[in-house]
Amino acid sequence: MPLSVMGHIDSCLTIDLGAIIANWRYIDSLSSATTTTAAMVKANGYGLGAKNVAEALANAGCTEFFVANLGEAITLRQHLDERGHKQLRIMTLHGCQRDGLDDHVAFRITPVLNDLEQLSRWHMCSQQRSESLPALLHIDTGMTRLGFDADQIDWLIENKSALDGLDCRYLMSHLVSAEVADDPTNALQLATFNEWRRWFPGMPASLANSAGSMLSPDYHFQMTRPGIALYGADPADQATDKLMRVVTWQARIIQLRQAKAGDHVGYGGTHLLDRPSRIATIGVGYADGYNRKLGGKASVLIGPQTAPVIGRVSMDSVTVDVTDIDPAHLQHGFVELLHDDYNLSRMAGDAETIAYEILTRLGTRPSRHYQNS
Repeated sequence: MPLSVMGHIDSCLTIDLGAIIANWRYIDSLSSATTTTAAMVKANGYGLGAKNVAEALANAGCTEFFVANLGEAITLRQHLDERGHKQLRIMTLHGCQRDGLDDHVAFRITPVLNDLEQLSRWHMCSQQRSESLPALLHIDTGMTRLGFDADQIDWLIENKSALDGLDCRYLMSHLVSAEVADDPTNALQLATFNEWRRWFPGMPASLANSAGSMLSPDYHFQMTRPGIALYGADPADQATDKLMRVVTWQARIIQLRQAKAGDHVGYGGTHLLDRPSRIATIGVGYADGYNRKLGGKASVLIGPQTAPVIGRVSMDSVTVDVTDIDPAHLQHGFVELLHDDYNLSRMAGDAETIAYEILTRLGTRPSRHYQNS
């Protein structure tokens, strides 16, 4: 999206909804026709806009959506209902809290039940309404984060009446290290999951996240739950030609200046110029989600050429050495921060983090432009 149509905004995220759909279809193609491919749209669609992402995926045939909490779920439900997608299922990974039972029912939200306390309150809610309320049961197979632990599962096996009156749609768990295909933890978790699963015959199962979806079909069961792969990043932050790039990030050149050899650039004067240089100051910084660790590591695209980010990343700006850039390319007035030669995985590596964090920390200042919906 050319910055000339951005008005007063200094940076813009162009989000290719068609690429998200293509990535969802690719993940879906890895499983059999009997496996449903859901979509993780928590954290505002990994920073890219849950409403737009979910609506595009719904139009493409996705029927199951996961968010973290009830607030996210209600916002998404209201939007999808307005767009005529009332039949879609929305699940809350954090389960049902005491103050959210009525809204879970009113907004047709399915909680992922993570322990006996959540199960008890949802079961009581079901009894009070004389209604079979939907739920997913989450068992912990090694993450030690959310889910029924071994003692609680043992209790539930002995007291299955606790599930009476509930519509338990899936038994699920979460993989710890699926992005490392040969990690023995994967096989151990699969064996544990299958051991527990046999006590709940007939209940559909779900284990695979993005990385698990790329493991063997043994991990796919009746539903996979991809997240980061939908947004164009390999779960292990490896280069891949299987996923389409989703995000382009452009930012405005707000000043061009000449500097002398020996000048220092940015806070702390960490970059020393060793030649006369042309410096471009770009209107994006860590307040926009441009990680502070990218200073001195990242590059930007200007026309067909790349230029290095130098000095420290500031709250609202970064500095780029454009000495070797054809002046004609600078006339366009913007640079690309995310592009084919510098994708999410490379940015994450330079920032010493993961693509998940890069996306979800994108601030509210960059405008979001959607294409190919």
